Amino acid sequence: MIRIEDLHVRFDSDKGTVHAVKGVNLDVAAGEFYTLLGPSGCGKTTTLRCLAGLERPTGGRITSGNTVVHDSDRGVSVPTYKRDIGMVFQSYAIWPHLTVFENVAFPLREVRPKIAEEEISNRVSKALELVQLGGYESRPAPFLSGGQQQRLALARAIVREASVVLFDEPLSNLDAKLRAETRLELRNLVKRLGMTALYVTHDQTEALTMADRVAIMREGQIVQEASPTEIYNRPNSRFVASFIGQCNFADGKVRDKMNGSGVGQLETEWGALQFSGDSDADVGTSVIAAVRPENVRLVATGADGTAEGEVVETVFLGECIECRVRVGDADLVARVHPRDAVDVGQRTGVEIRPEDVALLSS
Repeated sequence: MIRIEDLHVRFDSDKGTVHAVKGVNLDVAAGEFYTLLGPSGCGKTTTLRCLAGLERPTGGRITSGNTVVHDSDRGVSVPTYKRDIGMVFQSYAIWPHLTVFENVAFPLREVRPKIAEEEISNRVSKALELVQLGGYESRPAPFLSGGQQQRLALARAIVREASVVLFDEPLSNLDAKLRAETRLELRNLVKRLGMTALYVTHDQTEALTMADRVAIMREGQIVQEASPTEIYNRPNSRFVASFIGQCNFADGKVRDKMNGSGVGQLETEWGALQFSGDSDADVGTSVIAAVRPENVRLVATGADGTAEGEVVETVFLGECIECRVRVGDADLVARVHPRDAVDVGQRTGVEIRPEDVALLSS
């Protein structure tokens, strides 16, 4: 449904030429919810704007559906209004002087050939019902809450019945509680309509909860693309592991790969660890061991196969207690249930299962 091939974007600044997007390639299947995730300035929004026709690439090819909407080599660049695309902006871009109905109707009134008023009314009503704004047609847009304005922007994007909808951080202006409520509601609506979605965000929680696939961007390039589960549990670099959530890191060296059992031995600054044998690291290879805090278990001291450490800090987070445990000369962060609270200064065993250790090369 969406294909971007070798996309490059360069622009001039007071510091010289900036290479904002460096050879991005991606394929989004029909009906897929695909998320571009990365820090500010990584090129994710520029990539989205190129697909929408709001930025002109300096190189590459973009296909939406069966239509090539940009091809630098052939000099093809389809105008934005001719692309079968809807878009929800970060600021919503709501017209403050128009009612809810007229905001949604606006893109239909601008298309050529003109659409009959009866058809416009039917399509606007249908779109507003889908986003649970039926009955608000005559309300001035500024009188809507933040969540309602977000749904209004979505209704305006889907009223054209475009096959592709683009989202540029549409939840960033909502408070934390409303953002949590809205993200699954938004995903379910897009799925119910059978739309193909490309969603840009810097919020890792949004990416993990909404996407079918996530592409992590850094400095204009995609550095890993996978399902949310794989991205979280099997990152391919320290950057991805730390950006997608909190993570413990330790330098280590592979001591043994027990191919028969599928478990290898790793020596780290936390002591000896076992890791699952799905890694292709050879014996003697220097690696970085990555372990999520929720996978660090605090157990009774003296248990077989466990390291021992001292609790040096605890932080109550409501649903869990975050503990910093000093093991040897290094620290590990663990998360435990509040009923399993430990005290600062307490000695504890530390257990990490082999399948919870990811090996990174950098």
